[in-house]
Formats: sequence, structure tokens, C-alpha cells
Amino acid sequence: MKTRILQVVTLSELGGAQKVVYHLAVGLDREKFEITVACAPGGELVHWLRIAHVKVVELPCLKRNISPWDDVRCLGQLYGLIKTYKYDIVHCHSSKAGILGRLAACLAGVRQIYFTVHGWGIDEGQSPLIRRLYTMAERLAGAVSTRVVCVSGYDREKGLSLGLVKPEKLMVIHNGMPDIYLDGDLGKQEGETLTLRQELGLGDKDVLIGTVMRLALPKQPLLFLELAARFGGEIPARFVIIGDGPLRKECEKYIADHGLKGKVFMLGAREDAARLVAGFDIFTLFSGHEGLPLTVIEAMLAGVPVVASNVGGVGELVDDGVSGFLVNGLDLDSAFLTVKKLLEDKGLRRRMGCAGREKALSEFTVDRMLSRYEQLYTGTIPV
Repeated sequence: MKTRILQVVTLSELGGAQKVVYHLAVGLDREKFEITVACAPGGELVHWLRIAHVKVVELPCLKRNISPWDDVRCLGQLYGLIKTYKYDIVHCHSSKAGILGRLAACLAGVRQIYFTVHGWGIDEGQSPLIRRLYTMAERLAGAVSTRVVCVSGYDREKGLSLGLVKPEKLMVIHNGMPDIYLDGDLGKQEGETLTLRQELGLGDKDVLIGTVMRLALPKQPLLFLELAARFGGEIPARFVIIGDGPLRKECEKYIADHGLKGKVFMLGAREDAARLVAGFDIFTLFSGHEGLPLTVIEAMLAGVPVVASNVGGVGELVDDGVSGFLVNGLDLDSAFLTVKKLLEDKGLRRRMGCAGREKALSEFTVDRMLSRYEQLYTGTIPV
């Protein structure tokens, strides 16, 4: 008899938590598990899952921001869904779905309730009232959870320091991504590189510095643009942003105001982003906070050196000085110097790219992640 699992994630837009949900829903053994996904409607995740013949329940009331009426409705709808289909396991992802989904599962009498932390939704930038409210909600949901999975050791330590979950319930399962690149030349396939350069109308001598992100404040897209503005015309560097979000117009204005048209390319959200990354010479990510970013894993698998902010679990991915460089805080000067060092040394770029790919293939593959979650679901995971 198959184990019936409900995966719950707040939004269905393109993002890290959604990719993990997708790989769990599609990659776990369908002879053992029957999986349903509940999420907000209309995003890429819904489209991907339906192509893969995974059952999806769209909940319009499931929204990122606090909305008391919608949240109460959503709690009731999740409770009804769980009671109707009698799921053996409810596994929640992202903050809002994590609270509502776990409480609904508890009320419905589910015995195995899991939550994956893709970065805690509690930070110093919040007002004291909101911070206290989120902390109380996480502690309540943590109390009814069977296990709480952190995608990084950093998040496990943060959860412990804030007293959100009992230590014996907390564990780490690192994110993983599929290796979509051929072994030849560490993912720097000629076809992949030429495709991106041809799309942008660039020559072989142009060095591509790229990033993949949601254009929102936590990802600091304007810092990437400030970095681009620092490099003068004497260095043949071009900058690529893959992603979309609420700061898109502000980014476009910055590009226009600083004469960066033709130097910075905004490609918008792309489902082929992982393949396009193989055309980068350097990957950057300057975030204010992170869980364990899948885009960095994709860059490592593509054999691209990484320059990133040392936040969240990024330091568990990138070995500073080996597979890339870590920048403390949002230090533009440090970011500029490290990127410049890589720009000027093709051999260093290649060595770091090789080291990153080797580590990703060893520690951050989708198969390794799926194996760990299957062990969690079946009660065989090592303590």
C-alpha cells in the first residue's frame, strides 16, 4: 500500500522551495509514495507538476503576507483536504504554509508532520511585534511537528538559538539539484555557451558575470547593478540577470540612469535558467539572507566559480578561496575586488569551477536529497 503524502508550499512561482517540492513530488518512487501538492494557484510549479502527472490542489486563499480572513479560510480548507484524503504524511514548505499546514495536519490527526525550513521567516529587520508574532507561531507549529528539516546547518543553529523547536526534532537535509550537464568540460558545453552569447550578441572575448535571482529586496539586485557600474569599459565584462520580481522597474531605471544599456542584460524569468548559467564565466549572489540557494548549486554543477555573500548556508556550499569567494555582508568594495580577480585570471576561474562541480556532485545532488527524504518518511534516517 502506498504512503499518501501531502506537500504544502505557499506560492507556486519560480523559487527554491518550489523546486524542492517539485523534485520531491516527481523524483520519489511512485511505487511507494502517492503525492499531492497544495499551493497558491497559477505559477510555474503548477504547470510543471501537471506535465509530470502529479495531483495539484490550488488554494487561492494561500498567500505570503498575513491576511487573517484568508488565513483562517486556508486553515479550514487544508483541514478539510487532509481529512477527506486521509494523508499519512503532511510535509510543509515556506513560512505561511508551514504554520497553516502543520496546524491543520495536527487538528486532522496526522501522525507524521514535517516542515522544511528554506530560511526562517524571522529576521532583525522586522518590527518587534511582527518578530514576536512569527516566533510564537513557529514555536506552536514546531510543537506539533514530528521533525523540522533545515536545509543548512546555519538554519538549524538559528532555530536552536531562537528556541523555535526542540533540539531533538531539528535535523539537516541539504538541498540538491540534478546534474543536467555533460561530463565533458565540466558543463561548459560549447552549445550552451554559444546559445547564451548568441542570444545576447556578444563575442568570445566578453567575460559574462551573471546571477539568477528574484528581483526583490532580500536578493539585493541593485548591488549587482552597482557592481556592474564599477567596471569601466577597459574590461570586456558583461552582466546578466535572470529573474523577475517587484524591483524590476527600479533595476531598469538604474540601468538607464547609469548608462549600462548594452552592458547589463535583464533576461526575465527563464525556465531554462540552469542551462543558461553554463554560459556564465562568473556567478554572483549578493543576498541579505539565504537558506541554501539552489542557484549556487546550479552554478557549481555547471563548473562556474561563485562570488556570494557569506549568509545563511552559502558558506556550506562555497569553499572560500577554493570554489569561489565569500563576501562578508553587502560589501561592494570586497565584491568588486574578488570579481575583478576572477575576471583577470581565466585559469583561476577554471580551477575554482572544477572544485565547485566536484563538491556539488559529491554533496548536493538531487538523488542524495531524495534518498534522505525517503529515509525520513520511512523512519530509517540515521539519528
